[in-house]
Amino acid sequence: MPAIIFSPTEILQFVIVLLRVSGLIVFAPFFGSPSIPYQVRIAFALVTSFLLARLLPVDFVPDGLSLTGVTLILIGEIVAGMILGLAANLVFAGIQYAGQIISFQMGFSLIKLIDPQTNVESPVFSFIHNYIGILFFLLLNGHHWFLRAISESFHLMPVGGIQIQASLVEYIVHLSSQIFIIGLRIAGPVIVVTIITDIVVGIIGRSAPQLHILILGLPLKLLVGFSCLSFSLYFIPRYLEIVFASLYKTIFTLVHLG
Repeated sequence: MPAIIFSPTEILQFVIVLLRVSGLIVFAPFFGSPSIPYQVRIAFALVTSFLLARLLPVDFVPDGLSLTGVTLILIGEIVAGMILGLAANLVFAGIQYAGQIISFQMGFSLIKLIDPQTNVESPVFSFIHNYIGILFFLLLNGHHWFLRAISESFHLMPVGGIQIQASLVEYIVHLSSQIFIIGLRIAGPVIVVTIITDIVVGIIGRSAPQLHILILGLPLKLLVGFSCLSFSLYFIPRYLEIVFASLYKTIFTLVHLG
């Protein structure tokens, strides 16, 4: 049986692709979820890197690299993958933020669960909205966008040519502001109706002091809040479609800016 021999250039090629893919998997939603066993994530990274490395030309690795040059390239590849994953994570942070606002407005902020996606305590509605976002993201085949972006990034972001430019940093800062915009737009209807309910209950309490406002107000606020939340869930997929379409453009914009 003939021996399988890999040249040092091919090994370096595989390692470079593996580090860029690994940086993406660590930060990207769904891929980096702690609920997925690390053995599965490692196997996925190895298989994906092997397939991508075979599709790329061998000469995409610069010649005459020193140990310092190789180290800088490897660090740059990890950062490149992390930036792509971070952009998507900011969108899901906005969806979770919407759940936190809703939980606070409806009095559920003290009820927390361990979110398997992050391994941290999250309010119950943050937990629910996060899973709604992930399910819709998978239905749109959003996980394929990352693989395509990684593949194209080697042509648009050459090895050793990744630079953290001011335009890239400014764009990421702009993306971070979308956390509050996405969260407020999703939680907006619940915020409005709960505030109106508080005002109405306050007026009733002033006009009829004999009523127990705490006993009356909390069930009324929950009833109105759940009704509005149930109604708004009908429109969330349409809004998420717009959000994820923007995320698709963002991922490939980052590839061009890198």
